[in-house]
Amino acid sequence: MNERMMETFARHIVASLPRKKRRVYQFIETIEDMLAQQSETKEQFLSLLKEQSPHHQAANHFKMTINETITLMYDIEDEITKKLDKKLRNYKWIDYTDEVRKIDAEANSNKQYFLIIS
Repeated sequence: MNERMMETFARHIVASLPRKKRRVYQFIETIEDMLAQQSETKEQFLSLLKEQSPHHQAANHFKMTINETITLMYDIEDEITKKLDKKLRNYKWIDYTDEVRKIDAEANSNKQYFLIIS
């Protein structure tokens, strides 16, 4: 599986979440991504996570308790994982190169054409 394709599937799944879930998830993920970019080591990243606690920031921002925020985030991550697993089970590449060339004689002979079904 192409990592880029998995990221695309994940983005579509996140975009399809209900508004509140999507906003909380993206808020926390954005902070975690910023902390990861600031970090040179795994230990430094973990230290920044502890100091700046994206979950606490989200709880304050969305006026929730920390327990509500953590529980919601676990639920969101479970939902994303289940939907992503389902997409990956149904994911297929079908080589359509020959069919495209039959239809378009001028199709670039250096390219392959795939239909992606998920």
